[in-house]
Order: sequence, then C-alpha cells, then structure tokens
Amino acid sequence: MEITIKPAYQELEAIQELLSEYAAMVVANDPEYMDYLKLQRFDAELCRPDEKYGQPGGRLYLVRVNGEAAGCIAMKRLDETRCEMKRLYIRPAFRGRGIARRLVEMLLADAQKDGYEAMVLDTFPFLSQAIRLYRDLGFYEIPSYTHSPIDATIYMRKDLCPA
Repeated sequence: MEITIKPAYQELEAIQELLSEYAAMVVANDPEYMDYLKLQRFDAELCRPDEKYGQPGGRLYLVRVNGEAAGCIAMKRLDETRCEMKRLYIRPAFRGRGIARRLVEMLLADAQKDGYEAMVLDTFPFLSQAIRLYRDLGFYEIPSYTHSPIDATIYMRKDLCPA
C-alpha cells in the first residue's frame, strides 16, 4: 500500500469531492449541520479552499492510497497563538489503516513549526472514532471558542510545545 500525502492546492477537483463527501456524511448524521456549513461559508470554501487554508498559517493536504484520493485534512489560523484543525476526512474504504493519525500528526508538526501554541477543533459526538484519536493524541475538551448552532458540538484543544 503506497500512501502519499501532499499539499492539495493544485488538486482542486479531488479536494472538492472529498469535502463534499465529508459534508454529506455529517449532514446525514445530523441535518442541523447544514446550518453550520452555511455559517462557515462552506460553498466559498469548496470553490477556493486556499483562501481559508492557505499558507502562511494554514495547510490543506490530500492523501492518496495507491494513487486514489483517500482523504484530506486542513488547518487554518485563528490568531497569533492558535490554529484550528478542519475537515479531517478519510473515505470509508480507507479507514482503519492509521491514515487519519498520520494526517493529524503531520498537521500538529506543521502547527509547531509555524509557532502556534495550541491547536483547537470542533467535532460531533457521532464521530466517536475521531474523538478517540484526538484524545489519544493529547487533545482535551474545552469550552466553546466559536459559535455553533449545534448544541452537541464538542470543542477540543491540544497544547503544543514550541518548535
């Protein structure tokens, strides 16, 4: 199994497809999520993901397995000390192979190199495997750092050591 992880800025079609699948999965589990996507301007993100996740301060990665688009992850700058992990998604056929862990660890290393003191994220209770992964990697629950129209939103943080 050949796994490649590369910046996705030149892979717009693959990223759009993965982000659309991610959104459809979340909305299927909780239709209220559609309101959250609108609040986050998801349509604009699909058209120009580099505007939200571009460097400096952000990242957008595409992972391929044997050449096939298998998943993605993104990071955006919140402020001088914090970044936010976004859009971790692994297609069902590629889950259970440690790919999500590799993506998150890579993003955490990038965040440290960029000088962030903490990475935050929001997630939902039905994404239990992702929550387990985040906890395994040292994320812990925190109060809300942003507005979500979904009461069940879980907010997490990982403190980062300076690079």
